[in-house]
Amino acid sequence: MDDSDTFVKTASGVDEVRVRTLQLSPRLRTMLIMVDGTRTVAQLRHAQLTLNAPPDFLDSLVALGLVASDRAPAPALPAAAPLSLVDLEIGSVPTNWSPGDIEKFRAALKFMNDSAVELLGLRAFFFALKIEKCFTMADLKDLIPQFKIAITKSKGPEIAGALEERVRRMIQ
Repeated sequence: MDDSDTFVKTASGVDEVRVRTLQLSPRLRTMLIMVDGTRTVAQLRHAQLTLNAPPDFLDSLVALGLVASDRAPAPALPAAAPLSLVDLEIGSVPTNWSPGDIEKFRAALKFMNDSAVELLGLRAFFFALKIEKCFTMADLKDLIPQFKIAITKSKGPEIAGALEERVRRMIQ
């Protein structure tokens, strides 16, 4: 596995984040949540060191069938499953969403997550958990005020207002 490789959650991984069937250790579960198809293995390993997660976290998650290399075809979720950023990355798209809606949703989630990671420090983890629970545009819109509050506490109202406005324009 190369440091530039990326991994995505499988359908089982998405289910595990939602329902905690396997009772993963808190640190291993945190690493599962962080696997999002955009972070490289090197970035995940850096997070592993920061969070004191098991060094073999990625091998464990792969062995449990919770994550897969984004180069390998991942099983699609059932069509009736709610849509999230993770679902979009593994190819499950509901029939009632247009390609434009899917791209707006994906871009806004990614922007909010990336902004939180860059600006919130350790608090980004807690915000990432909230992002993981966004499955519809309505969920995303409901999260925007919390996003603004978190950014305001960290970087001030000017930056928070600008980021809030950008997210709102992205999902219009």
